[in-house]
Amino acid sequence: MLYYFGKFFIAPFIFIFFRPRIKGYKNMFRRGKVIYVCNHFSLADPLYIGIVAPRIIRFMAKASLFASKLGNLLFKSMMVFPVHGKTADLKSVRRAIDTLNKGQAFGIFPEGHRSPTGDMDHLEKGAAFIALRAKAPIVPMYIDPNTNKRVRLRMAVGEVIYPEEVATKNRSSKAVDAVTNAIHDAFITLRAQTEQL
Repeated sequence: MLYYFGKFFIAPFIFIFFRPRIKGYKNMFRRGKVIYVCNHFSLADPLYIGIVAPRIIRFMAKASLFASKLGNLLFKSMMVFPVHGKTADLKSVRRAIDTLNKGQAFGIFPEGHRSPTGDMDHLEKGAAFIALRAKAPIVPMYIDPNTNKRVRLRMAVGEVIYPEEVATKNRSSKAVDAVTNAIHDAFITLRAQTEQL
């Protein structure tokens, strides 16, 4: 598949070109089911994550990207599956949960869309819902939105978030809301860390 070819033959050269500076890189090393969540400002975000990730990550992307035959072929070969963002797409949610239950890594952008300004937008609750249903740990990441201008990739990776523990500690809030807030707080912390790189 295209993903494997890019990951093992092209990514090393791109890695050298972007010369990434990554704080907390050790936090990316997780075995078994795990959800990688990240801010979203560019179409290249999955590429950046794929370059630095130590394992294969399956992503979810908006269905419109699969509309053409070329787009459908390209994204499926990159191990991406579609989601209809404006509806409760239960099929895609089940697929994400199945992916995790197989012990695989899943990637999602909680903002649900690219931020046109690079600033972090409101987070949707899908990532938290999937994590709670699959009982999967969450690894938060933040990519500096100025990466495209600076060329050099700057990223911070946070400590793992255990959704069930977060829900237990925040009984006054709905579990999904508590986990979503935990992801948001992690992004804020990681954003400050990327600014220091």
